[in-house]
Order: sequence, then structure tokens, then C-alpha cells
Amino acid sequence: MVESGSTRQGRERRSIHTAQKSKGKMMKKWFLVCLMFVTPLALADGHGDLGLEKRQPDAPMNVTSVVLGEDVTSVSAEGDMEGYGMVYVTYHLSYNAARTGGTVDGQGRGFTPDGYASGRFQGFWELVDGVVVMRNVVNITDNTMNLDVIKFNPLTRELVVQAYIVK
Repeated sequence: MVESGSTRQGRERRSIHTAQKSKGKMMKKWFLVCLMFVTPLALADGHGDLGLEKRQPDAPMNVTSVVLGEDVTSVSAEGDMEGYGMVYVTYHLSYNAARTGGTVDGQGRGFTPDGYASGRFQGFWELVDGVVVMRNVVNITDNTMNLDVIKFNPLTRELVVQAYIVK
């Protein structure tokens, strides 16, 4: 059977589109991998090189729940946080292939006598010397943004939030 020129061109277009789509997905994966390796290095020295200012003093929180899962582990905590009042937060940690890091997302709410604030966050986590270190960008309802560095020691149940001003 002989193919017409338009049929052959249609197959070539689909083939090119599929190759471009695959290349786009690969580029996204490489970008995320690079981001995962560069971010910890940029944040390693207490943010001095980034020039970020602390939004508040470090905030120790009480871990109220840890729910282990095959794909996601959830950690909930509460505590007083300067500027936000009594804060309740839940972190959802998804695992990488080695199960020593991955992505994190979640939400938090802070309550004061004057009202409340709500925040959503996304970032990455890694296990460093037995401590879960999370680095999140937080979008808060008062139109501010933080870079939060959270250190959770599962052995002692200590969790400390360091919040830096992004916006």
C-alpha cells in the first residue's frame, strides 16, 4: 500500500510533537533536580549569602501528630509564633526514590485576638543527620511571603521554624 504525502506529513508532525513533549518533560525533571541540589547549598550558611532578613525569632513548636504513610507522611504541630499568634500547621512530606527527601506542601493558620492569618506552602525536604529539614516558600493571606526553614527531630519531637522575609 502506498501512503499519500498528507498521511506521511501527519505522522511526521505527530512524531515531532511527541518528541517535543517528551523533551519538555525531561527539561522540567532536570530543572527540579538542579533546584534540589542548588537550594540546599544556597541555604546552608544561615541565609547570609542570600541577604534574607528574619521575619520573627525562631519559633519552637509542639508536634501533635505524625502519620506515617507509604507515599506521604504528615506532621502536625502547634505553637506561639510572633506576629501570627497561636499557629496550627500540617506538613505533607512525599518521598523521593531513596526515601531520604522529597517534596513538602501544606497549610498553616495563625490566630490572634485581632483575627487570623492563613498560609499555604510548598518546598523540599531532606534528612540530614537524622533531622528532617524542610525548606518552603509560604504564601500568606496578608500578602506576604516567607522562606521557612523547618527542622524536625523525630527522635526528640523538637520542631523549630525559622521564617525569612521574601515579600
